[in-house]
Amino acid sequence: MRNNIRTARRAARLAALALGAAALVAVVSPAAQADQGQDVPDLAGAQQVLASDHVHSTVSQFLGAMAAGGAGGAPAVPRAAASPVAGQSFSMDTPVPLYELSPDFVRGTSSATPGNTVHLAFLASPVTSKDGHHADVLLSHRTGSWALAGVRSQSEDTGYAKRATPGTTVFTEPQIHAWYVLADGKVEPLNHEAQDGLAGRPSMPLAEYQKLVHQRYADKLPGSAYDQKGLAGGYGLASARKAQQSGPSTAELGASGAAALALAGGTLTLRRRRARTQG
Repeated sequence: MRNNIRTARRAARLAALALGAAALVAVVSPAAQADQGQDVPDLAGAQQVLASDHVHSTVSQFLGAMAAGGAGGAPAVPRAAASPVAGQSFSMDTPVPLYELSPDFVRGTSSATPGNTVHLAFLASPVTSKDGHHADVLLSHRTGSWALAGVRSQSEDTGYAKRATPGTTVFTEPQIHAWYVLADGKVEPLNHEAQDGLAGRPSMPLAEYQKLVHQRYADKLPGSAYDQKGLAGGYGLASARKAQQSGPSTAELGASGAAALALAGGTLTLRRRRARTQG
């Protein structure tokens, strides 16, 4: 009888583990990759990081800090919990690949094709706490394996990234926080900053867009004299500077305010300031 009970319990545990593994495999689906038209490397490694105790503990304490901080939220938590704030239980959604302009595309050393336009900057996994607070978990693959890059208050970035459909690529021009969709060889704006970036045009051929960003950033990439002089934080479109002078605005770092404190390095320029345009 006891052996039967042990066997039944073991079978139940194995079944639970199998269900858990199946759920983990579903975290990043092939469909999500196909939507962007890009390959996400080492999905199994990303899934393991997202399921790790380190990520769970960091996210839990970040959400706890958000709850304690009220509407103002909490600062980004880069890699480890900064203080022993009470944690929160949460659910984690399917990671979304966040693509940015490729430095080689900006330099003009790669041709103007969809595959050369962008590179994978992060995987962003939206999380929701039991009490309704939202955040994004960001994974980076810059060192050859996936690692926690930071946790931030949920931004609109994942919403834009989710607009990708089969055959299209959604990406950001991070210096001005512009989001675009690349479809049928044309770049189309998804937000006000992107509209400014294209000078109000509804679309632009990819080859012409490459010339545009080459003029803007080719001499301002990491390692350039511009960067080494510490000037990389000062870029902005003329329309954005005008908006900053004439109305309420926010000077902020990186992809989503304080989140850039956890994301510095490795992309085109994450140390820039931008004016939030009013729309």
